[in-house]
Amino acid sequence: MIFTSELFDEVITAVLCSFNPKTTNNEKQNALKFLDDLKENQPILCSTISFELIKQTNSQPILHHYSLNLLESIIKHKWNILKLDDRHLIKKQLFVIINSTYLNQIFMDPIHIRNSLAKCLVELIKRDCFEKLDTTLDELVNMLQGITQMQEYNSTQLELILLVYRFLNEELTIYGQSIQAQRRRQILNQIQKRVNDILLCLIRISNDLLTAPEQHERLTQTCLLCVNSFLTWVEYNHFEQYELFLCELFLKFFQLNSVKLRHASFECLLSLVNKRLARRQLQQQQQQRNKRIASLPAAALNCHQEKLFLNYFLGDNTLEMFYRLLISPTDSLEQLRSIVTNDHMNCLKMFGQFLVKLSNYLLQLFQQLATKSIDDNEFLTFANERTLSFLQFLLLLNQHPFHLLSLNSYQALNLFIIRQTTLLSNEQFCLKLIFNLKQSLHRIHFPSSSVTLLLTDNENQLLKTQDMHNQQRFIYALFEYDSEEQFFWKFFSQYRSELQKLIKSFIGLFFTENVTDIEMNMLCLKLILENLFIYLESLVQRTPNKTSDSLSTSLSSKYLIIEWEACYLLIDHVLFIVRKELFSSSASAIKFQEKFQLLLITPAIKEQFLRTLKFLLQFTPNLSEHIHGHVLNLLSCMFFITEHDQALAIQIIQRLLTTFQTYQEQAIAGGDKNQCETMQTQSSNAFLYLCKNFTAKMIEYYSELFPFLCQLYKKEFQLTKTFLSITVDELSCPTLKLLDAAQILFYHKLTHATIFDNNQLEEFYGFIKPIFEILNISLKTDTLTLFIEYLDLCSNQLESTNIIRYRRRSLMLALHCLCLILRLFKQQQLDFNIRSKLSICLRPILFDYILKVTQFCNQLYDRQINPSYDILKANLTYSDTERQLYLGTYESNNMAKATITSTVAPSSTPACYVRSQATSNVTIDDEHLRDYLHRLFDICYQINGIYFAYDTDLYYLKLNDDNYLLTTYLQKTLFENFNTLPSFRLRIVLRHFCRLFVENYISPSTTDKETIDELFLKFLNAFLPYIQQRLTTMWSNLSTTAINYQQGQCSDEVIEECVCVLITRDFIDIIRYFIFKTIPGQINSNSSNKKKNKTNNGRNNSESMCEEINTDLDQIDEWDEQNTNNSISNKLLNSSNEKADYSDLFMNMIKMSRQNSTLALHLFSNLIRILFECLTFPDAYCINRFLPIILPIAKLYTDIIDKNMDTSSLIDIKLLFQCLLKALEKHNENEGVNTNLISLIGHIYELWYNRYGQQIDLILHQTVPQINIELLNTYKTRLATINDNNSKKQQQQITERERRDTFKNLLNPILLSPISSKTKEGLNSTNPFNM
Repeated sequence: MIFTSELFDEVITAVLCSFNPKTTNNEKQNALKFLDDLKENQPILCSTISFELIKQTNSQPILHHYSLNLLESIIKHKWNILKLDDRHLIKKQLFVIINSTYLNQIFMDPIHIRNSLAKCLVELIKRDCFEKLDTTLDELVNMLQGITQMQEYNSTQLELILLVYRFLNEELTIYGQSIQAQRRRQILNQIQKRVNDILLCLIRISNDLLTAPEQHERLTQTCLLCVNSFLTWVEYNHFEQYELFLCELFLKFFQLNSVKLRHASFECLLSLVNKRLARRQLQQQQQQRNKRIASLPAAALNCHQEKLFLNYFLGDNTLEMFYRLLISPTDSLEQLRSIVTNDHMNCLKMFGQFLVKLSNYLLQLFQQLATKSIDDNEFLTFANERTLSFLQFLLLLNQHPFHLLSLNSYQALNLFIIRQTTLLSNEQFCLKLIFNLKQSLHRIHFPSSSVTLLLTDNENQLLKTQDMHNQQRFIYALFEYDSEEQFFWKFFSQYRSELQKLIKSFIGLFFTENVTDIEMNMLCLKLILENLFIYLESLVQRTPNKTSDSLSTSLSSKYLIIEWEACYLLIDHVLFIVRKELFSSSASAIKFQEKFQLLLITPAIKEQFLRTLKFLLQFTPNLSEHIHGHVLNLLSCMFFITEHDQALAIQIIQRLLTTFQTYQEQAIAGGDKNQCETMQTQSSNAFLYLCKNFTAKMIEYYSELFPFLCQLYKKEFQLTKTFLSITVDELSCPTLKLLDAAQILFYHKLTHATIFDNNQLEEFYGFIKPIFEILNISLKTDTLTLFIEYLDLCSNQLESTNIIRYRRRSLMLALHCLCLILRLFKQQQLDFNIRSKLSICLRPILFDYILKVTQFCNQLYDRQINPSYDILKANLTYSDTERQLYLGTYESNNMAKATITSTVAPSSTPACYVRSQATSNVTIDDEHLRDYLHRLFDICYQINGIYFAYDTDLYYLKLNDDNYLLTTYLQKTLFENFNTLPSFRLRIVLRHFCRLFVENYISPSTTDKETIDELFLKFLNAFLPYIQQRLTTMWSNLSTTAINYQQGQCSDEVIEECVCVLITRDFIDIIRYFIFKTIPGQINSNSSNKKKNKTNNGRNNSESMCEEINTDLDQIDEWDEQNTNNSISNKLLNSSNEKADYSDLFMNMIKMSRQNSTLALHLFSNLIRILFECLTFPDAYCINRFLPIILPIAKLYTDIIDKNMDTSSLIDIKLLFQCLLKALEKHNENEGVNTNLISLIGHIYELWYNRYGQQIDLILHQTVPQINIELLNTYKTRLATINDNNSKKQQQQITERERRDTFKNLLNPILLSPISSKTKEGLNSTNPFNM
């Protein structure tokens, strides 16, 4: 086929047809087929057509786009099949285009056309880089050198060359993995030979462009970005001589009015500082390793050059320029909205990085100055002056309205504080930093309508200034985020968390033992504390009494609430460090504590502490319950100082508990629901903090305190509030906090008591009695129908709404309280007799109520048993909370969780949540029956699991009919309706019950040991295959179901996949708990240990008041927790001589298997099959968890079945080996997994070769296409030789590397082609579940 005008017109018609929205699908398909056939079969003809299309100056841009796309495709995919002359022809024609007038026309088109032409040249450079002469790169360098003066005719040519350089550098650095290593090295070598010529040209051109940047803005931007692409990777010595000139040049570009040029020049500045910093770090490392290098003249510090460099970046003129152009470009909100663009935001982000880099650079400089003797006192003075100016500049930036830049400035300051502790004695610096932190902590209010409020509100100037700052922050926040809510949960929680870390780090440095001037540091810390207390007292005085509802909702009141929260957070974190350092129980720190106490807690500061505490005790704000909550929490924070005034301790305790009691009574009387709930939560939270951190002190008041606590706790169950939530939030429920505090005191008293009497038993029973009474009322029925009617789950409304809500909440609250009692009881290290007596109090609840409510929860999902199933089924699916948790969107919808970054308890409902109530009435699922049923099911199985975890005697308990509880419980409660549970409920059963149930089982030492072990093995023999069958079905369904993603929502298949993954991981952990001992530090997963220890956080004296435990909603997605265990340990895989620490139950199964027990052999066979089949699941977690344990267990199993004459009835060896091959094919893209999997296949082949060699060879031949039979036979011969020469086994043993390399070569075709469908037969075979 030859080029003709008719063919050319036909191509144009086809291109226009394929991009025309009005043509039919058939016409488009025919046009595309014609173009694809032409491109595939006629590359030279296509290149001619491409160049002709480019020359059509009056054609549509779409034709230019297609022509360049066609040309790039030919160079990328057809270059190797072209003849040498054809290649030269394409290259020649391309350079003709570059040197012709066509180029100007093309560059008038959109940017993607210019980029496409540049990428064609990049592909050409990559293809001809191995040629010795006249490479494309050389020609471009020569062209660049030939452009000595900027003219209109050569500007487009220059821009193209600059684009080529930039894209080429990106290919070699950012996208370096996409190029073959040899080709990449060759191109780098070519560039490095000419890099000095290129850099010189680029610097000259940049300097020329500075004279008229507005006329060539696009070209100037391209040039700067091109220079930056070289600066990112070229070695420092190539541009070291131009460094100061470049600094000056880039700063001049930065001062221009063009934001695009400012952005591009700043990228260059950042790269320059990065290079200089990296060079200095490298020099210091070399000098530290080699003293000879350090003594060379070249290692000496060039003070003159350093001074020039510092002056360029930290000179007053430069800092003023940064402030004028970036920090405060305008005072007008309207102008700011127009200034905040993508380029401006990118500049600010880079400026933040720039600050951190400069901080590191200065610190490196001071470190170098400390190790060298510098005679230039003028330079030392200059360096100190510039550093102080820079620190003042950072303090100024702390309040910048762009949160990320503010955060970067704090991070830069933190670097200085940590490594230059002399700053701690600078009073002015410390006070300014504390002030800035206070201001930054309450930048969380963006009222959209505040401007109109301000016009009608006659507020003071301070409020107007604060509101102006907030409006500026609002502009920056909404530019990057779709809404205020999105900004809060995506960024602000991290921002505030970083500030709190900085506060702790900053205050902690004052107590560093090796600080040179401790007296000055303590003096400065005293000044900080005095200022904080003065500020707190002024805040109290500025807080007005509530005179009307309008006052509490005014703008000034909202700001005041936020200011109180910021003040509380700041004082709490400061006092937390002070208390920890001065009053910790560490024996090693006592000597320093005494010294610090002597210097810090002087009579004056002690008097200030006590004065402020008394001042707070007399202050009872009524403007807002949030402010009152902060006051209560501050009283708790300052409790440690009451050792100097015992009366104040009693007053604080009385204040907290009487506040709780007052609002409890108001709630019963029908008071304001939000106010009462907030105040009860805050007062109970503050009291819980005292009990956790000052337990010994609180015990002094135990005789009066404990009865009062029990009275308040019992009264919580008698409430008849009308608007209560039907679910219980574990994080904020005041009843649970009160119960937690009472138990802490009770157990501390119990563990320190010399005898255990009936009074203590009665006290413990006081916790359980209210729960027992509620459960007795709620669960007196014996049928599911009456249970549904009692809670009105079908919404028949036969009773009033308030009664139904009370019933639902009472049951939920009782279950949560019981769960908390069980958790804390499990954590206590009690005497055996005491534990037994307390257990007797708890067991009746399990037998009489928990088993019943669990059975009811299971029966709800059974259509055969539940007569109301069709009515209820809409509420038996995922709750909205579950959807959010599974899809990872829960935090975005939970404002309270997202914005308070504390870890013990929130100070109050966060201020941003108060703000959001005005704009959104969305509640988080509390009021929905679907969510109630989900939480009811969840808490029931939590309780079941904890019962067996703390009371292991339940495993061995016999009932009145001589049946074991184990048998009755599994048959009647757990598994009677197991088949009807949906997957998302099955996940709860596995997570909360089955994991703990298997993990905590210990073989008894009694005479009925064998009987009980056999019962548990029967359970596992039915349970494990059943779950495996469910999982296989779920994974199979997911692989055949197309998941449809829609805008704004995800399909149920996405949730189902998440549930499937979580069930799989829990199932794997259950298997590991069965096989291995669950002693901390052993091979088992530590994920459950984390889970169990969550409630332990904060039990010691190292928790800040505003650091909360994230225990809400069970954290359904424990991906991070499990991902931490994903590293594969090949200790057992490659060293089979290591003795694993197997569980007693597993060892008993091995023993029974050797005695030919049918049950044990059947369970062992099921276990082996499950281990191998789990490898075929798509989740790589399975392989990571099972790879280290399969080989040793397979050896045990093989040793047992080798002595059994009929193994076919036990296991299908072909199926197991096929699972290994399928797993390899399934995870072929995961190199780490493949390496270990291939090694395992080699070990298993050697293990089974003698007895099952024919079967596994058959699987290899059927599965692996074009297997290397010669290599396989050679390997088999080697195995046979080893077996025949046992005496020489040590000399001829196959090494791990040899084994892995052999099977990698054998199985390589599997990684390239899918397994034949014939080999998949039998993979889905499962055992039916019959318990």
